[in-house]
Formats: sequence, C-alpha cells, structure tokens
Amino acid sequence: PGSTFKVIAAYAPALDNADMTLATVFDNAPYAYSNGVEVNNWDSNNAYTGLTTIRSAITNSINVVTVKCLTEITPRLGFEYAEKFGITTLYDDEGLDVRQPLALGGVTDGVVNLELTEAYATIANGGQYNNPKFYTRIEDQNGNVIIDNSPVSTTVLKESTAFLLTSAMQDVVTSGTGTAIDLGDMPVAGKTGTTSSYKDIWFSGYTPYYTCSVWGGYDNNDDLPNSDIYHTYHKTLWNAIMNRVHASLRVKQFEKPDNIETAQVCKKSGKLAVKGVCEADPRGSQVYTEYFARGTAPTDTCDAHIAMKVCSETGLKPTTTCNTATRIFIQRPKGSEGTTDDSKYAPPSGTCSGHTIVDKIKDLFNGKDKDKIPEASTKDKDKDKNKDKDKDKDKDKPKAEEDADKPSGAGDASSGENDSKDNPANADD
Repeated sequence: PGSTFKVIAAYAPALDNADMTLATVFDNAPYAYSNGVEVNNWDSNNAYTGLTTIRSAITNSINVVTVKCLTEITPRLGFEYAEKFGITTLYDDEGLDVRQPLALGGVTDGVVNLELTEAYATIANGGQYNNPKFYTRIEDQNGNVIIDNSPVSTTVLKESTAFLLTSAMQDVVTSGTGTAIDLGDMPVAGKTGTTSSYKDIWFSGYTPYYTCSVWGGYDNNDDLPNSDIYHTYHKTLWNAIMNRVHASLRVKQFEKPDNIETAQVCKKSGKLAVKGVCEADPRGSQVYTEYFARGTAPTDTCDAHIAMKVCSETGLKPTTTCNTATRIFIQRPKGSEGTTDDSKYAPPSGTCSGHTIVDKIKDLFNGKDKDKIPEASTKDKDKDKNKDKDKDKDKDKPKAEEDADKPSGAGDASSGENDSKDNPANADD
C-alpha cells in the first residue's frame, strides 16, 4: 500500500491514542531504522526539511517523520489500529509486520484494495467502521427478509481524530502529492501511495459522499514502465470514476465536530507562536492556524525560534566593541544530527573577535557607519551662514581707486581655476 498506510498505521493512532496533534513536530533529518538501514524520503532531492509538523508530513508524504512517529507510539500500537481498520493481511510477528517499516506500508503480503478502501471510509465516516458488504438483505416475493446482511458498525477513531485526519488529507489534494486529483468544487481528502521502483501506485480518497481507492501495477510485481503516464494513470482513473459518480450531487463540505478548536501555532515547534519572533523567521512567517480536539491545543510558547543579539558585521556573538542587531534563529532539538533546511539558521557558536578604534575609523571612511558621523551644531551652521553673507557683501563693494585698473592675477584668491586645483574636496579621486 505504500504511503497510503501512513495514515492508517502511524498518524491515526498517534492523534487518537498517543497525545499527538497535527502540530506535533519531528525533526526531518537523516535517520535509520533500528537495524541501521537508512530511511529515505521519496523526493528526488531527498530533502530534509528540519522541524516538521505532522500536518506537513502528511501533505508532503515525508517518510522520516512517519517512521519517527510510529517508532515513538510503537509499531505494536500501529499494528493494532491497522487491524481495527479492517486490514486482515498482516502478520502479528515482530520479525514480519510489527516493526518500523509498517509505517510506510512495508508489510509482508500487502493489502486488499477493498480493505484499504474501507479503512479510508472509516475516517470519512467519522471514525465508524462498517464491515464492507455487497448486499444488505435478501427478501422473498412478499418483502419478507430472508437474510439480513446489514453491516455492523464499530468505533475505531474519535470523531475529532477523523476530522483532523480529513483536514490534513485535504491539503494532500490542494497542495501536496495529490494535486492531480480534481472534482471541481467538491472537497476531497486522500493519500497517495507508491512502492519502490513504481511497482505499485495508489490513491485512496473520499468526499462527503463516497470513498474510492485505485491501485495500479502488475500482478507479477514487475516495475511499471518509466514514463509519466504509467506513474499517474491511477489518479486519472480516480478522477474519471468519481467525477461521474458525483455528477448530480450538490457540493457540500466535510462536517466539523463541535469539539474542534483552533490556535495560532509555530510550524517549527508546534507550540503557540511568539509575536514578533515566529513570523520573523528568515524564510518567512512560520505562524499558521491549526485545528485541535478540544483540550489538546498547546499552552506553551515556541521554543524553537530564538531572538538573539549578534554583531551586525560578522553575525557572531557580540563583544562590547560590536554594533549589534537582533536576528531570529532556529534551535534544533538536542541530539539532532545531519544537515537540514534549519541548519543554516542555527544560532552562532563563535564570538566576534571585536573591533578596534582603527576598525571604527575605517568603517567611517568606508561609509559603514555614516549614520554615526555627528552633524555640526546649530550654532556652527549659523556661523557658517553669517560668514557666507559677509563674503557676499564684500563682493558687492566697489574696488579702491588704486586697484581699479589691476588685472586679476594667476594667484588671486578669487580665481575659480586656482580654487579647483588646490582644494582637494573638488579634485578627482
């Protein structure tokens, strides 16, 4: 089932039974299974996005976060929920299916399409599982019920959990890995799934009316051809089927339970956003509004972002000789390893070597500290203005008779040519 199983085995039990929320954060960084095998993210760039919420991990189908989530809640709990969802092909064996790869759909015998569809229908149905039936009853010619085959309903998820998963999977379709899914104005929630080398391709999704899963692949488990149409035709089929089924149905939205509330949180911590800090992340605001089951919204404030004074020139910890600036940094969890998108925004560990008076003078001449050059006082400005007025008056005075016939000499102070040559303020550099 590939990544379609992430919701069933990892995120559903995490939200329903492990005190996690869609805002819970994991560090999407290099990570390995307990046996040492590296967990790779599916995208071609093998991107490590750093601190990442469960909502974002569902939307963008991030493997590392999913495996970390299942590891924290335990593969045993994930296995138990998968069985509650009606998956009957799993082996209750820690050497087979009760282990970390369960998070990514790495199960021994795979799944049956009907059972996976019913698992997603359970989420669509507010957490109520109905055993799939192809008929509900058989009547005789008089309308008497001979066989009653009505499905038996059992509760798998809290209604609030089902809504939260639906909300996250709507993002899959609107901005994540399922953007090819399109039913016009009809809302859709769902999850894509792909196994290694495109042996299997899946899309399981639902509307407020119907649930549908489409699988693509070969019965002999060969790889699908390396062509875009062979990697996307399952979504084309899903669109064709569901558009026809919904053609005459009015658009309606997924119902939100009364016990759902919202809070403004930080994407990097999953905690309440700090005004002036979380929105000042160098990559843009990390503040968003998240849904929570009543009583589960965070009460602590973001501790991933820190506002710190640094040397404005070197970006290092400042000394007493530094001009400082306040900048926003990301503080990764203790024990974090490897490089992620957050790494370049870590707070500085080194301290600036300081700035001497010579450095200050150089900065003044280079214009770096031009704002710090003091202006002349008002009194000095007034004196300069008065001097200029006196000069203008002297120019207007008639020459003395004995000087009236003298020509202007080369060294005369009134010569503009001589002034431009001797005044460095007017000379070329």
